[in-house]
Amino acid sequence: MPSKLRTLSVRVRDALAWRLHRLLGDRVVYGSLLAVAARWRRAMGRPVYIAVAGSAGKTTAKELMLGMLAQQGKGVGNAGSFNNIEEIAKALLRVRPWHRFFVTELSEDRPGVMDRPLALLQPRVGIVTVLGDDHLASFESHDAIAGEMAKLVAALPATGTAVLNADDPAVLAMAARSAAKVILYGTSPSADLRAEDIRSIWPARLQMTLVHGAEQVPLQTQLCGTHWVPSVLGSVGGGLATGMSLKECAAGLAKVAPFTARMQAVASPDGVTFIRDDFKAPLWTLDACFEFMKSAQARRKLIVIGELQEVGPRKAEKYVKTAVLAQSIADVTIFVGPWASSVLKARKPGAEQALRAFNHVRDASDYLNAILREGDLVLLKGANKQDHLIRMILARGEGIACWRDDCERQLFCDECPDRHKPSGAQAALSIPTREEAAASESISATFEVGPEQTVIVGLGNPEPKYNNTPHNIGYAVVDQFAASIDLHWSVTQDACIALGSLDGRQVCLIKVMTPMNLTGAGLKRLIERAPFSPAQCILVFDDLDLPLGSIRTRLGGSAGGHRGVASILEAFQSDAFRRVKVGVGTPEAKANRAEYVLTPFAGAAAQTAESTVQAAVARLRELLTNGPKAP
Repeated sequence: MPSKLRTLSVRVRDALAWRLHRLLGDRVVYGSLLAVAARWRRAMGRPVYIAVAGSAGKTTAKELMLGMLAQQGKGVGNAGSFNNIEEIAKALLRVRPWHRFFVTELSEDRPGVMDRPLALLQPRVGIVTVLGDDHLASFESHDAIAGEMAKLVAALPATGTAVLNADDPAVLAMAARSAAKVILYGTSPSADLRAEDIRSIWPARLQMTLVHGAEQVPLQTQLCGTHWVPSVLGSVGGGLATGMSLKECAAGLAKVAPFTARMQAVASPDGVTFIRDDFKAPLWTLDACFEFMKSAQARRKLIVIGELQEVGPRKAEKYVKTAVLAQSIADVTIFVGPWASSVLKARKPGAEQALRAFNHVRDASDYLNAILREGDLVLLKGANKQDHLIRMILARGEGIACWRDDCERQLFCDECPDRHKPSGAQAALSIPTREEAAASESISATFEVGPEQTVIVGLGNPEPKYNNTPHNIGYAVVDQFAASIDLHWSVTQDACIALGSLDGRQVCLIKVMTPMNLTGAGLKRLIERAPFSPAQCILVFDDLDLPLGSIRTRLGGSAGGHRGVASILEAFQSDAFRRVKVGVGTPEAKANRAEYVLTPFAGAAAQTAESTVQAAVARLRELLTNGPKAP
């Protein structure tokens, strides 16, 4: 068969294989996709293949490269931040003979992950941005992460170019592994490509002067924040490596918009501007975001922080430290997510409204949108898969009906077809209905709480089917406590209340008649009718992480993952509640925690639970002896 026909036959076969893969998805053998992509890569030899690595900024560097190089000809890149081997293979199969370049980012999320992409790509240009803490849990050290990234540099041919960040010592050291030409970039005087006169003070965008040899060219970008300098210079270095001039690079970059959810400015019709940095949220990246907000010029500055990543040990302490720093920059700081309540101890006396914590994005969004005013600048910092903070913007515009906290889709909500389908928990802090208000009026007639009275709140679910379950042991403890001192319950629509005294000390027992996760809202309604402070309260609740039979007391702190406690801390915006944590954990509970806590105790566990309730009552008596005595 003539060589041209043989080549055409191979291309047709590979194209058919790719079409089959798209139709059948994962049912196609994984190896066939890579084999087809490898043959396609060899057949489409004309483009310049460029790879970008780094702990941060590689997606933006890749997008800047695509936009900049587009001024010189057509090219292809991997979609979004999808940088695993399968997505790179799919992107390769979109290359056509008329394309001049192919740009992709590489993942370094675990040891050895770069080996197959590099073998497939055989890049001629390699760009490395910065080394950070991303994926540190998967490696033994930062040196191990640097070693994985350096594989890109070592894989470049002698005719290729390595573009390395001279301002990052770990990246700079990779030059020793390069057989290719090296372009060093940064702010260091020794860099081949430098940035000078760097400025990014909102509402102005990032600008600088590019210096390469004797040439100097001004650059005005559309980016927000000086921390993008490594991505910008890396892309310029990649442009130089492909034959572009410094002026051509600057002209191309000026036209490139910020990549979605990477310090992306989004203006609302009512004059509020959001800075979306909600794709991912490693703790180490907060410094750059805070520096941007610190220098920004705006009527008010607000910071919203979702669940942080790559935090490491002593997580609660690091959240508190972050909250202290954020308050020094912003007029209002809002934390949202399972660890949000841990920051409440960082609230400043007299300025409590400047720091808020919410367990659910829906409640944080309701609060934020209630206080926003024209001219406000809002930083949204979170991880899309965990938080979906973009819903805070959508709630002010087209609307959003899905408020799930467990979606875990990588898709942004404005692209999700289910965004208008009602889903997720109802707003925990909603305004009470007329019937609820009437019920609260009846409650106020049944009890009063004095400033010296101790309020003991047992947590549980009110439905009878949850009696004698681990999740309702808080109810069981206050029931037993009431019986031990002969107190009688007053039952209303929203709460069961028992008033009395023990050894001359006044006590009020409460069981809020709402689902566990809404306890905070119910308790908040009670306090509006019979005021008492969090410092007067003792919360009694189950703890799945403590062995069944154990009791532990705490004077305050975060919710520790307990949603009922989180709802209380959120409703009161205070962590000053004393706690009695009743251990309910067993080896069997680890298999299915959600099912275990809602299944009644049985057999020996039921006997242990009964004695545990008695021990918790004894602990409450001890706490009361340290409280104020009734007059």
